[in-house]
This record gives sequence, C-alpha cells and structure tokens, in this order.
Amino acid sequence: TRIVGAQPKARLEAQLELGGAAELVGELETIVRENPLRERPRGQLMLALYRSGRQAEALQAYQETRKMLVAELGIEPTPHLQQLHASILRQESVLQPQVVPGAGEDRLGEVVRALLSGRLVHVLGPGLSSENGQSLATRLAEAFDCPEEHRGDLTRVSQYVAVTQGVGPLYDQLHELFVEGDEPGPVEHFLAGLPAQARVHDAQHQLLVTTAYGSALERAFEARGEDVDVVSFVALGPNRGKFLHRAPDGSETVVAVPNSYAELSLTERPVILKVHGGVDPRPDRDRESFVVSEDDYIGYLAQSDLASVVPVTLAAKLRRSHLLFISYPVVEWSLRVFLHRVFGDEPISYRSWAVLPGAHPIQHEFWRRRGVDLCDVPLEDFGADVERRLAEVAPA
Repeated sequence: TRIVGAQPKARLEAQLELGGAAELVGELETIVRENPLRERPRGQLMLALYRSGRQAEALQAYQETRKMLVAELGIEPTPHLQQLHASILRQESVLQPQVVPGAGEDRLGEVVRALLSGRLVHVLGPGLSSENGQSLATRLAEAFDCPEEHRGDLTRVSQYVAVTQGVGPLYDQLHELFVEGDEPGPVEHFLAGLPAQARVHDAQHQLLVTTAYGSALERAFEARGEDVDVVSFVALGPNRGKFLHRAPDGSETVVAVPNSYAELSLTERPVILKVHGGVDPRPDRDRESFVVSEDDYIGYLAQSDLASVVPVTLAAKLRRSHLLFISYPVVEWSLRVFLHRVFGDEPISYRSWAVLPGAHPIQHEFWRRRGVDLCDVPLEDFGADVERRLAEVAPA
C-alpha cells in the first residue's frame, strides 16, 4: 500500500501501520544517513526491519544508534528507543501494526462535542515543556555530580540529591531549571484561548490538569488577560498532602476540608489543577513544592484516592468527564501515578483520547487497555484542527 498526498512524517507513520514496512526500509535508511542524530527515523527503521522479518538487523540498527550517540554526544538513547529495543528482543505482540480506525469515525468531532458540552478535561504531560524529563534529569545529575549508578529519570536523580544534599539544594536547582525553560508553547496558547471560545458558545470553562511543574500554562492565560484559578498540591511543610487554591486576585486558601470546599466554579473561569505541585516564580518561593523524588511519590501514593484531597467540585468533574491526555509518553511516572490515584485499576468511565506524536506501539497498547483512543498527530496540528472545528460551529 502506498500513501500519497500526505506529509512525509505522516505518510511514513501511516504506511508502517498499514503493513508497508518492507518497502519503507530503503527510504528510512536514506533518511537515517542524512539525519544521523535524529532518533525518530532510527526507531522507525528498527520497526520497519522487525516487521519485515529482519529482527537481527533491527537489533543491530539499535546497537549502531547507541554507539553513534555515545561517541558523538556522550548520551544513551532515549527511553523510547530503549523500550523499542527491549520489545524487539522479546518479540512482543504490540509491535504488530495497529488497527486503523474506521473511515466513518469522527474522533475530532467527538472531542469538540465533549468540549462544548463542558465534559472534557485536559490532562497535560511534561512533554509540552521545552525541557523533557530526561534532559532535566541529566542536567540535575550533572549539577550535583551524581554517580552513574544513581542516574536515570528525574525521580531517581531527585532522590539521590534529596538524600545526599537535602531538599533545599534540590529545590534550588529544580527552581532554576523549571523557570529557565518555562515559556508557553503553541499548546499552552491554544488552551488559554479556550475561555473565549467558551463564552462564544455559552459553554462551561475547562478544568486543566497538569503533572508538570512549571508555570508556562498560567503565563499563557495571563498573556491573554484571562483569569484562572490555580489549585496546587502541597508536597512540603505543615500543609503537606493538601491542596492550595490561589484565586485570580492572588489570595490563597489551603483546602483543609475538600468535601465541603465550594470556592471553585467552572461557570466563572477555568481551573488549573497541578496534581504534583510546582514552581513558585515569586522571589520568596513560599508556595513552591514538588512531588519529584522517589520518597515524594511513595508518600503521594500512600493516599490511595486523589479525590479525597481534591476540592469536591473538581473531583466530581474528573470522575464524570471525557479526558484528553496531551503529550504523555507511556514511561512517564507522573501519568501512571495520576491514573492510579484517580481511577485505581478501573478503566476511565467516559470515552477519552490521548494526543502523542511519534507514539511507540507499546503506547498504543497501554492506552488501549485503559480504554483511551490514541491520536498520533503533531500537537500543533491537533490544536489547529480543534480551533477550525470550533469556528465551523460558532453561533451566527
């Protein structure tokens, strides 16, 4: 099968999923030669080789990639590529082409209808920021001369620093890293434009859940002159384990009794729920705290039900809405913790979606098991398509 009329990246992804792996090998080898430091085409080449019955060559392609990255950049392949390599070694069934949605399916229309009905919650991952979790972990490890055996993801490195240096130095360095790369991107600006759309359509405002630690989303709303309530988890100090509500006027309230806290209303303005805390950009940094180290996550998971500490209106919204997950790699700790805290082992009650460009087949399987429809498209394209559909249904 040959896909014509599509952009190169989209065509390659589509053809891989439609069973055209064998005829793509030569083209992907050319792309890899011309772009030796790009991991995505190398991963596509590994997958194409494997699906063509050439497992040994797929494994060899990974080893060549690893040698090149170590020699040229002094880094290991990303967790995504390492996971693909492990899956090929084990010949996992998730490596087979995924079922293509039926031609009559209108995923985008369903998302827009859920949005306009006030029944869509956006759940934002750390992949939106300019610094992904792996590079943050590397920079944090370098700042504290972390031994190789204690390096890895951000959670592991943070644990080492917290134990050997203390929470204070860890927070100082995290603050610098998060503030440094905290400019809003296209997705944050798109989400900050939704209040205007809600007013046009007389719809309820959005609940935006984020497991990221920066303030790019809040800054995007501020740039548009949109008021927003921010509800952030407190991971340190006397109010540890509770949420803090910061209103648009700057006033702050610790949510001491979640089941009776009624100071939040999505009929008035959007709410940003920061379930793992976050950076405080103010000079005094009084409200800064992070669920980031291994010990932080252990303490966080000890409260098995997130809804028991989230303000009651937001907890109800989470449980009774469609969810749209944006930029979550399947290996991300914070995603799995969020799903466990809110839903336990149960599937999500309402049909939900995930947007993740360049998704690994394992990620398709992970989301399928959770009852979530994975959209493997660029984030900017997805936002632009939603805006277009909203404009088409705007009141005259």
